[in-house]
Amino acid sequence: MPSEIITLQLGQCGNQIGMEFWRQLCAEHGISPEGKLEPFATEGSDRKDVFFYQADDQHYIPRAVLLDLEPRVIDGILKSPYKHLYNPENVYISKDGGGAGNNWAQGFYQGEKLYEEIFDIIDREADNGDSVEGFVLCHSIAGGTGSGMGSNILEKLNDR
Repeated sequence: MPSEIITLQLGQCGNQIGMEFWRQLCAEHGISPEGKLEPFATEGSDRKDVFFYQADDQHYIPRAVLLDLEPRVIDGILKSPYKHLYNPENVYISKDGGGAGNNWAQGFYQGEKLYEEIFDIIDREADNGDSVEGFVLCHSIAGGTGSGMGSNILEKLNDR
């Protein structure tokens, strides 16, 4: 039975790294920016199901949750050639839109405040898998959202 891995992308750095991660995985597995399998990639068993799942229309979708407290980077991803790759229900941008101001404590506090909303998305994504093995967390160790909210989410994941 395949084990799935869910990628959590937090803040500017995490979402930029995550975008490059998915761009590389798509290239390696023969998946187009729209999530369609390229003709040359139909043979073999390269375990796409670890990082992707297939929608009913054979569209490959990353097992990813994109999180940020301000919209700039995620908006850029959603305007890129990869805009149709992601599940729109797995994208969370804070309604306040102000970010964490490069302040770890503010990011940690926002993670605490938004816990229910964020973990509803994470739990839904985990429930879609047959055997979730773990999480890859893409975030910075400085700044506000990636470091602060990332620390909060890591603590919460560890407690589960």
